[in-house]
Amino acid sequence: MVDYAWAMLWLTRLVVGGSGIGAVALAVLYAFQERLIYIPKIPGIPSNYEYSPSDFHLEYEDVDLTAKDGTKLHAWYLHPMGWGKATRRQRPTILFFQENAGNMTFRLPFLKLLARYLDCSIFAPSYRGYGRSQGQPNEAGIKLDAQAALEHLLERKDVNKDLIVVLGKSLGGAVALHLASSNPEAFKAVVIENTFLSIEDVAPKMLPFLGPVLGRGKLGNFLIRNKWRNYEAIKKLQHIPMLMLSAGQDEIVPSAHMKALYEEVGGPGNTRITWVDFPDAHHNDVYEIASVRYWPAILAFFQQHVPLDGADASCEPVPPKIMPQKL
Repeated sequence: MVDYAWAMLWLTRLVVGGSGIGAVALAVLYAFQERLIYIPKIPGIPSNYEYSPSDFHLEYEDVDLTAKDGTKLHAWYLHPMGWGKATRRQRPTILFFQENAGNMTFRLPFLKLLARYLDCSIFAPSYRGYGRSQGQPNEAGIKLDAQAALEHLLERKDVNKDLIVVLGKSLGGAVALHLASSNPEAFKAVVIENTFLSIEDVAPKMLPFLGPVLGRGKLGNFLIRNKWRNYEAIKKLQHIPMLMLSAGQDEIVPSAHMKALYEEVGGPGNTRITWVDFPDAHHNDVYEIASVRYWPAILAFFQQHVPLDGADASCEPVPPKIMPQKL
């Protein structure tokens, strides 16, 4: 850990030495990085829930959680219409961690298709500061949120504890990797999509003008408190079945990040890891743009590693429909 006083001295020297703009930028990064990294609300879009899972033909339960530090959280427990407790106990449950921007409402089109194709239940917690969850997002807090979600699942009477799969997209992939690395015995399998190596590795793309001082091994990394070092977490999961989904045209997280994570767990030499890339897809549209390959790839992985007797084996493409029309 770099001494704070030394850090401030270093920033002061930058200012005195004629690099004042860069020093101010680094100071802003240090002080306000949670606001730069996490985007609970999308500017110009109402932050309240305008849709519910029932609008997407999913039954749901509103679940209140409390993280270890006392933060109150909201989650949805979702499943196909008409499922009783006995059916839910026979089917897999996916613990889903969402992408960064916006609340869980924006994930409902994807969750609807996920439940349809895999014939599964889904538990979708909102990170602190997102949706109806209280608090402010940061790495340490979100890890507590994820642990609270898992502990809730393990206590439910309508969940088969041997058929829990964790699935995370982008930031959610980071959450999934760290939760699974801390609780490897809890999951039948892990699925990540378009996830980054670490905040330190992705920072130069987010803030190109700070590229000379940010990035793995560089001097300015001590300013990054939210590190999300996924390249370390994934090494602990080499023996768990894992599906890695990567968009070749990812404009937010370069696909090289996913490829590097793949190599961290053994690459093609690790038969427990399934790698699928989608050359023409972007960060947020893989399941729509590449639906002809995307859903069969997920289904094939689950059929190999998770019992899916009732799943939709046809996997015919579904025309994308972002939101239903409200009456």
